[in-house]
Amino acid sequence: MHPKQRLENHYLEQRRVQFDFSNTPEHWIYDNPFATHLINAVHLILPVGELWMCRSFNEALPYVKDEKLSADVKGFVHQEAHHASAHKIAQGYLRHYDYDIDQFLVSLDNIFKQIDAAPFGFTLSSPLAYRWLTIRIGIAAAAEHFTTMLGTWCLEDQPWQNNTADKMMSDLMTWHLAEEVEHRSVAFDLYMYLCGEENKTFAYLQRQMIMLAIAPLFTFAIYHCFKKLAQQDAQARHYQNYGLLRSLALTAIENARSKQVPSFFAMISSLRHWVKPNYHPFYEGDTNKALQVLNHSPAVKALTKLRAC
Repeated sequence: MHPKQRLENHYLEQRRVQFDFSNTPEHWIYDNPFATHLINAVHLILPVGELWMCRSFNEALPYVKDEKLSADVKGFVHQEAHHASAHKIAQGYLRHYDYDIDQFLVSLDNIFKQIDAAPFGFTLSSPLAYRWLTIRIGIAAAAEHFTTMLGTWCLEDQPWQNNTADKMMSDLMTWHLAEEVEHRSVAFDLYMYLCGEENKTFAYLQRQMIMLAIAPLFTFAIYHCFKKLAQQDAQARHYQNYGLLRSLALTAIENARSKQVPSFFAMISSLRHWVKPNYHPFYEGDTNKALQVLNHSPAVKALTKLRAC
């Protein structure tokens, strides 16, 4: 764990916020089907991925003897579990507008089940099971690097403010991404802890290999989910003819024009930090800024008021 995190003495809490999308328009980022479907892609891919991380972290928890890290892992699991629940509610918003997503979600779930404790159905010996656990936590750390970059972009650019987007969906996305910044270090700290202080070089090389796989898979997954949604929207069907590279280029154009989506190239550029031997997520975001945004979230305010009653 980074020394400055101990000085922060910050403990993660689960904010069981609630959202109602019954009045959310189909294009919740107003007049921008491209941005809407690109951001909506997270409703499809994140819940199953976040629940997979929860299972992996719970499996790792018995190995953690550090009290602060143990508390952080538990807080991380609680937050990610509620993220998954909130995005599952948002999936209902997509079904309301007749998007066919259920078969796709089943396929995603089956993929993640193949990389659980018994990968592809194989039962591993104890040493191999532990090594596979460190790899799975490394996968989570690589994914959290990208969600941290997304969260930092969201906190800095405030992409859906000034009446440019539906307030309820904007609140969901902003709350989620702010919590991603808040707990940005947990997966990395857990990965390094499981690898062991004496195995720093191996841990470094392994996480680089993991990122070589995760970066293209993460990119393709978001692109595939975006295409799945765009193909079912009459106002966005021309995007179904966009290949991967053209779609990625459009994120940079749209980011420069409206700032309503992150630039893919800025995300990839962030990997220059990941490859450094002294990389730590602590430096990739601002906890205080995340907490300030969370304290101004309408859903968090409503929860605080409910608790006060």
